[in-house]
Amino acid sequence: MALRKLVVGVDFSQGSEVAVRRAAEVAAHHGAELVLVHAATVPERPDVPDSMAATADAFVNILTKRLAADRGQLGELRERLSAETGVTVSQLVIDAYPDDALVQAAAETRADLIVTGSRNRTGIRRWLLGSVAEHVVRRAETDVLVARAGDPDRGFGRIVVGLDFSPGATAALARAVELAQPGATIELVHAFQMPMLRPAPGADPALATDFQAFNDELMADARARGDAAAAAHAGANVTFNFQIVEENPREAVCDRAEQIGADLVAIGSHGRRGLRRLVLGSVAEATVRHAPCSVLVAR
Repeated sequence: MALRKLVVGVDFSQGSEVAVRRAAEVAAHHGAELVLVHAATVPERPDVPDSMAATADAFVNILTKRLAADRGQLGELRERLSAETGVTVSQLVIDAYPDDALVQAAAETRADLIVTGSRNRTGIRRWLLGSVAEHVVRRAETDVLVARAGDPDRGFGRIVVGLDFSPGATAALARAVELAQPGATIELVHAFQMPMLRPAPGADPALATDFQAFNDELMADARARGDAAAAAHAGANVTFNFQIVEENPREAVCDRAEQIGADLVAIGSHGRRGLRRLVLGSVAEATVRHAPCSVLVAR
């Protein structure tokens, strides 16, 4: 799980500044390369009638000047980060939408982590249009860190990990341990729901007894798995707390993050695609949308 290369989206917004600071801190801590990715329109003169040539040339001229200014600003940021952190910093300008640019850059550079900011868009506009962060989480083939303002400048000290014992959750825990600052607390949250199995009030007492035995066995198995997950990282300088909650997984990790004032939520992605993902959404995307802090989505 060693971090060797990170890509971070740069659009010079406040959210982008948060993401860049976080990415630079992580890169410096791990000695990783940092790639600054800026999505822009690369000027190309359209094929238009002669009567529209002057307008087309003026349009291309505006785009050319804007791109030159963006490249200059990106270069200044690259030089400053390199001087401040001592890490290798490079830059890419990609002619694409921001989410496409980040996914493309991560694939082409074989990055281990994508870092993106969040504009925290709310209301019907966010629901209809989604967000760059959610689109990247949905499409990226590598881990994604969605950085939010208000996180500490150095490392993550209070982390909540959604633990469903899947390969994605295992990867999320490993990455969380890697990003944790020394002495951090990592809360392992296993959420479950089984309303269809619970006996109705007044049901046969034997059925209630069977259900309780079944429930106790499930809890014992989950605790054993939780202990094993923590034991796999016994050498890390972190403290693990494990809890089982009967709650919707989409809400459980966010609720716990609120309760402890977490600065990072880490969760695995099951990579659901197609109509089922569209209709049901995903735990990862819901967490990115609602978590009160930065979110790491691990593949």
